[in-house]
Amino acid sequence: MSTHKQDTAPETSFEAALERLETLVKEMEAGDLPLDQMMAHFEEGSKWVKQCTRKLDGLEKKIEMLIKEGDQMRTVPFDAESA
Repeated sequence: MSTHKQDTAPETSFEAALERLETLVKEMEAGDLPLDQMMAHFEEGSKWVKQCTRKLDGLEKKIEMLIKEGDQMRTVPFDAESA
């Protein structure tokens, strides 16, 4: 049996991941946690941030913009840098 810590948070919905992240932040901001628990919250939060970022990146690739050219409409991939 491996005791290696998982490098990612369990896969879940974006909303659930964001809710857990918000809970961790609130608990950390309260200032009542001992240092070791604060670090554990930080590490867990970092994993949730990575998961949320992956999900947002995947969704961004799916977004398309409609471009009107004369009387025609066409779709083009969304480019966040030019938006």
